[in-house]
Amino acid sequence: MDNSPERRSQPPTPELRASDADRDRYVNILRDALAEGRLTSDEHAERVDAALAAKTVSELEPLVRDLPVPTATTYRPAATGAVPPRPAKSNMFAFWSSSTRKGRWRAGGRLNAVAIMGGIVVDLTEAVFEEPEMVINVFTMWGGVDIKIPEGVTVRDHGLGIMGGFEVHEQYTDDPNAPTIVVKGVAIMGGVTVRVKRRKDQRKRGLEGDPFRKHLD
Repeated sequence: MDNSPERRSQPPTPELRASDADRDRYVNILRDALAEGRLTSDEHAERVDAALAAKTVSELEPLVRDLPVPTATTYRPAATGAVPPRPAKSNMFAFWSSSTRKGRWRAGGRLNAVAIMGGIVVDLTEAVFEEPEMVINVFTMWGGVDIKIPEGVTVRDHGLGIMGGFEVHEQYTDDPNAPTIVVKGVAIMGGVTVRVKRRKDQRKRGLEGDPFRKHLD
């Protein structure tokens, strides 16, 4: 097998297995097509599901065959005067129970999380962001909501704690293509935390440098 630098630098061929980066690139093209009105919401959802399930590059290519493929896949807002698509919504609810969303999932523009005497975990570290901004509306009473975010995103806090706490550390990135996560809502005698989940290799290096941090994760 030829592992030379020239071979590794070549673009993927249809016969090759698709990587996560390949799938993300096609999902970004589909997202732009939805924003431009080239795809309906149903068509977009169907193609994104197919892209995330694709195993080879040849399965990805037909999904954008009838769409313009930019040289650099970045989010572009709709043209002036156009009506942007309504952000996709999803809901999580925990009453005397727990609810968790993690792994590789499609994060829309809005997520409502309600925890009453229960707990919710929203893990965005492997999520596919379909909108440039994701708003998480939180309401918790005698419960908790834990939000894990990847590195390199912008986080904004618009929450309120009433006999409870919102532990959200705002952060910003210079990357214009990075998503923005806005956390809103109320915590009544409960708690909301937002923390960065570092990559495994960086976590390992950090723990090796400071053994006492092993007990903090």
